[in-house]
Amino acid sequence: MVGTSVLFSQNLLAQPLSVGVAALWSESPYHNTKDRTVPFPLINYQDENVFFHGLEAGYYLYHGEADQFSIIANTTGQYFNPHRAHHSAMRGLDKRHLTMMMGGEWTHVATWGVVKTALTGDVLNESNGLVWDTNYHYPLQFGALSLIPGAGVTWQSANQTDYYYGVSGKESRRTGIDRYKADDSWSPYVDISATYQLTRDWTVVAGARYTHFDNEIKHSSMVDKSGQTTVWTGVNYQF
Repeated sequence: MVGTSVLFSQNLLAQPLSVGVAALWSESPYHNTKDRTVPFPLINYQDENVFFHGLEAGYYLYHGEADQFSIIANTTGQYFNPHRAHHSAMRGLDKRHLTMMMGGEWTHVATWGVVKTALTGDVLNESNGLVWDTNYHYPLQFGALSLIPGAGVTWQSANQTDYYYGVSGKESRRTGIDRYKADDSWSPYVDISATYQLTRDWTVVAGARYTHFDNEIKHSSMVDKSGQTTVWTGVNYQF
């Protein structure tokens, strides 16, 4: 679920303040482990200085018409709960915790689309890793329906990749799962988000993403997939 905050923000940027609810479904990348369904509030707000876009909050250092530089805080959505595993060996692994990332983001808006790049680091001392996400999106308008297709790539440092997908020697001895040490990883993705204006105040939003895993992730003894699909939908009210 790395970088999923883009799914919740791309189709909400034009709204000054909106609140709502949404639900997200995501394939678990881990071997024989339940997929995830997560409800969460949708909050979107933006002024000249600060913004809240779904799972990301930020402060503008520079807010021009074409370029914006900001300090951001978000989450990658990554975690592993061994109690959700069906296999007894997987249930013996350690937890991998959700964490908060903070860093900088640059956004460029042009007639040919929107480019974003952000470098963030773990601030809760969980992975002690870095994530660099770069993506391109092109908004399309069809009356009340807005579509925003896009593509991007996410780099995760060795610490970040190994925390979520590595298996330590201690875990291996305890569970019988092969020890695995992950290096840094590059995972490309494609996504699309949609907004449909039901009324002046009410909007239905949805999105989907497919991420193709780097070999550093695919070859993990915890993982049994070559990629991950994430889908979400929700409704929000604009004030």
